[in-house]
Amino acid sequence: MGIQVHYEVLQAAGLKLKGGVCRVKGAYHLYIDRRRSPEEKIEEIQACLAQPLPKDPPENRE
Repeated sequence: MGIQVHYEVLQAAGLKLKGGVCRVKGAYHLYIDRRRSPEEKIEEIQACLAQPLPKDPPENRE
């Protein structure tokens, strides 16, 4: 499938950020908050794999 999975602390300026799929330079990335439980991480990965990749996810060209 070609998805890179990243486990990061998804927080900026005191705001909790939502993880999910995005594209950077044409490659798909799945961001998951590393503070989630193992069960929640597995659920997020399963949910991502259960559906087709979005055609136009947010893209960062940097």
